[in-house]
Amino acid sequence: MTTAKLKVLGGRIGIANAFARMPFRFGVITMEAAASATLELRVTVNGRPATGYASDLLAYKWFDKRPEKTPADNVADLIWVIEEALSVAGDLPEAPLFDLWRELDVEVDRRSVAAGFNRLGASFGTSMVERALIDALGRATGQSFFDMAQGNAFGLDGAALFPELAGISLADALPGRPLARIGLRHTVGLVDPIAAGDIAPADRLDDGQPETLADYIEQDALGYLKIKIAGDAASDLARLESIASLLDRSGRTFALTLDGNEQYKRLEDFAGLMEAIRANAKLQRFYEAILFVEQPLERSVALAGPLDQAALEAIGKPLLVDEADGWTSAYREAIALGYRGVSHKNCKGVIRSLLNAMLAHERNRMAGPGAYFQSAEDLTCLPVVSLQADLAVVAALGISHVERNGHHYFHGLDHLPRAEAGAALAAHPDLYRREGSSIVTAVNGGALDIASLQVPGMGFACLPDLDRRIPAAGWTFDSLNKSDAGHAGTGD
Repeated sequence: MTTAKLKVLGGRIGIANAFARMPFRFGVITMEAAASATLELRVTVNGRPATGYASDLLAYKWFDKRPEKTPADNVADLIWVIEEALSVAGDLPEAPLFDLWRELDVEVDRRSVAAGFNRLGASFGTSMVERALIDALGRATGQSFFDMAQGNAFGLDGAALFPELAGISLADALPGRPLARIGLRHTVGLVDPIAAGDIAPADRLDDGQPETLADYIEQDALGYLKIKIAGDAASDLARLESIASLLDRSGRTFALTLDGNEQYKRLEDFAGLMEAIRANAKLQRFYEAILFVEQPLERSVALAGPLDQAALEAIGKPLLVDEADGWTSAYREAIALGYRGVSHKNCKGVIRSLLNAMLAHERNRMAGPGAYFQSAEDLTCLPVVSLQADLAVVAALGISHVERNGHHYFHGLDHLPRAEAGAALAAHPDLYRREGSSIVTAVNGGALDIASLQVPGMGFACLPDLDRRIPAAGWTFDSLNKSDAGHAGTGD
């Protein structure tokens, strides 16, 4: 099949405010509201007009944790980098998607570094345009994301970037069919309540949704948890004991991951915490259930040199890079230093994740199945576009469980216009359900049912209405402080 050629004609960014149902710790800050950006991209596919969409939270204090940058600065930087990526893309000639992505990836990275931004943030700008391009390509050709990946409609050539991928096709690294059901790995945030006693009666939401970890275990039949670490050994151990006690009392079997949250400068210090966990009789089953540890080292040192072998042995679980995966070759470099895994997040890049899948596949041919791996992590993806596009990629990559916490911190689809929420329920009744006056994400037996995501484009059959969002030039960060303004999206 001839690879389609695309040309970017232009785009626009719309902003909607989303207010959390409960505060949550995000990076180095506790967040109560965030802006969700949606990109509408106009292109031609083989000369014919098409439109694609991408969406994500403008997550402050995750892409850029520098203390001198305010949350408002962070959001302004993220809007700027999307606009820069749009500008770069608009100047590129008609070409296959992979060729456009390569040019975009290099130039947006260069501009971001030159402007004093960072490479992880640059990846976000590139990924927003990249996702909208993929969505437009799928809609124009009638292919789902899985179909496009399996048939390499992108024209992806792994060996052009990594010589060891010569002779490996994208299909080699993917399952034969997309997953229709994915386990939900519930995030236990640093300020999340564990049991009912952790919430004062006056602070209970009583909004019909679970509020504590105990609630989620009982109501959603969870089998996977992701637990964040604060970096203080005494408080971390006490909190982990509380969580472990709850899990033991539940009588259920869990698989766990730990998120080191970039809390350490030295791997030996994190190894000390893990040794204390291993030596604690109350945490024996807890430790045995851990699958992997997500980036304990701060990003400035995470890839600075080989990981200490003695520390790795003391930790006893594979390490995964997340925030340090800020450029296209980062996972390849991390493997050479002793890491085994890398997180998939749409906000870091879809083509990057496909390349990482190929790298893991190539390494596993010698090391054995599963030695090198991808996880599916959540940057608080919200319905519809952001959540479903991410799940469509996870389904294509064949990752069996995914961290999801947007349904915990935000109330269903209440941040969207009612018409969009209703259209999402009608088009994807496996993923959503009605509860009272709201439409919420449906968790069934600890998993998400996502067969309906196999539609043309990036996994969503219903389209966002940018006329119901605020143009980026007219949005202000101060609007996040006005809760009455933030719920305008629930109007008819």
